[in-house]
Amino acid sequence: MRSKLRYMIFITVICLTVLTLSAMAVSGGIVRYLAPAATPFSDAVIRLLPEFEKETGIKVEVILLPFDQIFQKTILAASNKTGEYDLIQLERPFLPAYVEPGYLVSLNKYLPTSFIDDMFPVHRDFCTFNGELYAVPHSHDIRCLYYRTDLLEKAGLKEPPKNPKELLDYAIKLNDPQNGVYGMLVAGSSIPGVWVLSDFIEWMGGSILDKDGKPVVNSPEAVAGLQLFVDMLLKDKVLAPGTPNYKWNDTRHLFSKGNAAMVAEFNDIVPLLEDPEESVVSGKYGMAHLPGPTNNGGKLLAIPVGAKNIEDAAKLLQWIVGPRAQMEMCQVSGTLSPMKSIIDKLIAEGDKSLPVSNPKSSARWDFYKGIVETAYDLPRTSKEPDIEQVLQRALSSALAGTKTPKEALDSANNEITDLMGE
Repeated sequence: MRSKLRYMIFITVICLTVLTLSAMAVSGGIVRYLAPAATPFSDAVIRLLPEFEKETGIKVEVILLPFDQIFQKTILAASNKTGEYDLIQLERPFLPAYVEPGYLVSLNKYLPTSFIDDMFPVHRDFCTFNGELYAVPHSHDIRCLYYRTDLLEKAGLKEPPKNPKELLDYAIKLNDPQNGVYGMLVAGSSIPGVWVLSDFIEWMGGSILDKDGKPVVNSPEAVAGLQLFVDMLLKDKVLAPGTPNYKWNDTRHLFSKGNAAMVAEFNDIVPLLEDPEESVVSGKYGMAHLPGPTNNGGKLLAIPVGAKNIEDAAKLLQWIVGPRAQMEMCQVSGTLSPMKSIIDKLIAEGDKSLPVSNPKSSARWDFYKGIVETAYDLPRTSKEPDIEQVLQRALSSALAGTKTPKEALDSANNEITDLMGE
């Protein structure tokens, strides 16, 4: 009897072991996923990750870092092939700084052709180098003009400004600092400030590099862009005094509190503007194109070299950019999807009776689809992060009044020329 009992126990242990190993084989491994902390569009997707884990058996370890730490940490991990991360979010303009040194895994063999073809061409082309796709946008951020409909109506302005001159004229007319309302809000510090400066330069017909990659940031057109920025702050005083220190969180929260008539902001500002505990402008704002092109923003998903679980990371990437996660991200955070099919679905299923500011409206997504192909990208070069540092210094000195716009951009152009090896 004892012998039979021991035999049954032995068989049971063997069966349990086999079942456990089988479950492990089905479940896959662990994907270490690095994302920026406290970003509404990313948080909306992260909340859904248990669904991905249940569907695939793949566990996801989410690692959250402050936005400004991700570049250095991921570059270091990839260059040393530490395997610290399997999937990372990175800033769109920084992509060449990862690709050119060979720090990212090509995604072509891990993603279906139909998936790649569904990306808007502007995204697919930007992420492709020598025929190899190295990243896929997690989300697409485009700035537009948010304006107070009640203030424009009170001032007798029937429609939003359509060019830089009108923008300045409107800002002057709507400026009321004594009552805590400035004509316009823009970010002026760090990377956000550089992106705004780049827009101002584009509005005036300039650029940072020309089509051949030569620095032209001190052209008359580029200088006129920085001059407009400086004049709005120091001469016409339609920008808040704190502008040189403002980043995105500053401008969006100030606008939500009613401290400006207009703001240049990203599409994910809407949940804040509609939050009854945070906003006083709900139902009192509209959206319009900026008075010129705006640069493409947003986070990209990529697999760094040295990743320990590439295949599962590719499955997670595809799921994050798939219908379930993207529809949730768009409707909850107001952020754009990089996939044509998702935007078309949002348009088709959106409520046609809701205003363009509502993420559940059809008009909102149709509005943004019209901007996608007209936006431009910051310089597509591995030197882009260094160029941003140079332009940060130039912008800071011009906004402080220690250098004229021409002096600041002449100096910047010389520095960028040296960086590019011209």
